[in-house]
Amino acid sequence: MTLVASGTAVAQVPQPSESKPELPAEAPPTAAEGSLQTSTAPTETSHLDAQAPKLDFNFFDEPAKPGLLTPSGGATDSGTAALAHTRRHRLEVHQVLGLTTWGLMLASCVVGQLNYNNLYGGGSGSGAYLMPHRILTYSSAILFGVTAGYALFAPKPYAKPLKFDTGLIHRIAAIGASAGMVAQMVLGFMTARTADAGNGDNLQKNAQLHGIIGWTTLGFMTVAGSVWVF
Repeated sequence: MTLVASGTAVAQVPQPSESKPELPAEAPPTAAEGSLQTSTAPTETSHLDAQAPKLDFNFFDEPAKPGLLTPSGGATDSGTAALAHTRRHRLEVHQVLGLTTWGLMLASCVVGQLNYNNLYGGGSGSGAYLMPHRILTYSSAILFGVTAGYALFAPKPYAKPLKFDTGLIHRIAAIGASAGMVAQMVLGFMTARTADAGNGDNLQKNAQLHGIIGWTTLGFMTVAGSVWVF
């Protein structure tokens, strides 16, 4: 394009371009930089893993017995879990049998008291409660022994330090009940044999002592069961 001014042709001076200057292209990362970026990712992940809570649940709330959770002890985690499962099963059976034994023991004490009143407390002296009392006491003693066996032979996969808790109260009460059970069985057997022989010497006194031991044994059994149920 030309401009005419005073008859003279003047060429148009080209205008400067308004396009933005191009920025230099970024150089691709070097091998060293790429290696550095790659190596930082696992480090950050490892750091997050270290901060994440570990799912180490301890349902037994007891310290592990040395050698049970390590290969050096000769046992494995699966073996420990199997022992724990066996212990839980046997203790559950122990609780059911314990409550059943408590019921039989209560019936034995009630029928035994009726038998004492019938023979020595102004009753008819017919001895109507003698045989039912014997059946109940023998049944209670046998079931008591089976119940104790389930607890004694339950495996212990974890070491438990001795401390004052419901478990210790249960053990003390169970020991007292065991001693009372043995004492009343021995005294009751001797008293019954004396009565069968027709020897009335100290018969009423032994029967009264037998009843006291029986009610005391029931008290120990009540404490032993209450600490678990309540």
